[in-house]
Amino acid sequence: MNILFLSRYKWPRVGGVEKHVHEISTRLKTRGHVIKILTEEEVGKDKWEIWRQIWKYKELFDWADVVHIHDVYFWVFFLRCLYLKKKFFITFHGWEEIYPVPVKNIVIRKISELLSNGNICVGEFIKKYYFTNPDYIIYGAANEVKYKKVKRKGAIYVGRVGRSLEYFKQYAKEQKIKLDIFTNNPDASKYFYKYKYAFVSGYLSILEAMSQGTEVISYYDNVLKYDYLNMTPFSEKGYKIPTWEDVASVYEKLWKR
Repeated sequence: MNILFLSRYKWPRVGGVEKHVHEISTRLKTRGHVIKILTEEEVGKDKWEIWRQIWKYKELFDWADVVHIHDVYFWVFFLRCLYLKKKFFITFHGWEEIYPVPVKNIVIRKISELLSNGNICVGEFIKKYYFTNPDYIIYGAANEVKYKKVKRKGAIYVGRVGRSLEYFKQYAKEQKIKLDIFTNNPDASKYFYKYKYAFVSGYLSILEAMSQGTEVISYYDNVLKYDYLNMTPFSEKGYKIPTWEDVASVYEKLWKR
């Protein structure tokens, strides 16, 4: 199939959505699918600019058998009217880190869901806070990393600059733990095995740390983030960390519905 992904950014820009799209695209290509990605680099950043620019890529939408959007469904609110018979899908990734969730954000997601032929939610919590009815719930995956046996020392932080980093810096200082910080390194997930602790907050980093046997320490500062972390199967006995092949298969199942 010809697959058109819409995403705000793309790899190698560091980010969970960017890595997600990159990893599944790589697997889907090996299965014979043709993938093209449309990002802000092509359509712009301001919503009015995007709504003007998106029409320039009509040929891409004509070409695609499936249009799959990662969060940014508002890009095609108007264009969608031209493609009532074409299949449009969406993946809802995480949340906007605003609590309580603004009503506007919930309404936009509900409109996106109603205009889609199906959706994937990254996290069970999305059902609770955005009232989404998911076709599939996923949490991401982890690549297999071959590493040497080492004496694990200190902690690693992988994530964005912001509240999480400030919290973990203070925590490391109080606990007298040496902390190495990675905020913009696309290869950071390869290094978890060197550390005793992983200070991480996002699903991908949590799974990547778990896959390398590193103890995960996270934190929450509101009830949504608490549910984000606890409404997961990570601590269940026998939980098997998905591969990116597994996640790519979920996308294929959705598109065949």
